[in-house]
Amino acid sequence: MKKIVFILFITSILGACTEEIPTSTIDKYSEKLVVNEYFNNIEPFTIQVSVSKDAYKDADPYILTAAEAKVSLTENGVAIPLLFNSFDRVFYSNLKPQPGKNYNLSVTANNFGSITSNGALPNNIASKIVKLIENGGLDMQGNKSDLLKLTFKDDANTKDYYKLNFFYYSELIGKFNAFDFELKDILTAVNTIKTRDGGFLFSDESFNGKDKTFTAVPPFGIVAANTGAKYLIQIQRLNDDFWKYNTSLEQYRGGFSGGSGSNIFGGAVIVYSNIHNGLGIFAGSNIESDTLK
Repeated sequence: MKKIVFILFITSILGACTEEIPTSTIDKYSEKLVVNEYFNNIEPFTIQVSVSKDAYKDADPYILTAAEAKVSLTENGVAIPLLFNSFDRVFYSNLKPQPGKNYNLSVTANNFGSITSNGALPNNIASKIVKLIENGGLDMQGNKSDLLKLTFKDDANTKDYYKLNFFYYSELIGKFNAFDFELKDILTAVNTIKTRDGGFLFSDESFNGKDKTFTAVPPFGIVAANTGAKYLIQIQRLNDDFWKYNTSLEQYRGGFSGGSGSNIFGGAVIVYSNIHNGLGIFAGSNIESDTLK
């Protein structure tokens, strides 16, 4: 699982001119502990702890070891044993998170005190149906191609957030990759965010409690030579903290509404954090993946 180390950036851009920031007038930056953990129902916990740094005055952020930080994790109040991987520099468990259970995290390090957070996995997605219809659609060039279809029922009793990915499988490199396809319905909405891995973040605001269908038509011939897997459809149900962190992070990166770059004239984007007395994220998603052959 890829980890992100927080760092404080201050940028000044005006047209084609740059101006040196008078760092001597900036208040002294207070370092904070940073936790990064996207947990899900597929993988055990892997928790990384680092220290934030002032980008103009200090070296890069550094990751803490087991000798420098004490990390505690509980499931419904029961302690989860954690080990430390010195190569990846992460605290990890042999336990996979489960929907319906509450997880509490606590980290203590010298000179920083303690930081805490809590999270849970959303419930499974209901009534999910995935279909591959060969030559069932037209790609963006007007050629007949496969139609990928996902249908599920949204929970009427909760405010729900989702991340959706359509992938094709490249046998040449042995990897699933995103592909471009004609966007429809909510995928074209202003408040839908395209992520760097080709996925889409959206809420159930327009279809709360209803059946919802998404379709994608990949470019013609993209898996014509495949002998096994052809496509992967992945839908994630996110908790509220995961949604806020991901959407703010993509807006910071310039991915809002599928954009390809940051708006230099827009206001500053503050990346959401749910780490009390620190920075970062401790939040979960329920991942459901279907491979189509």
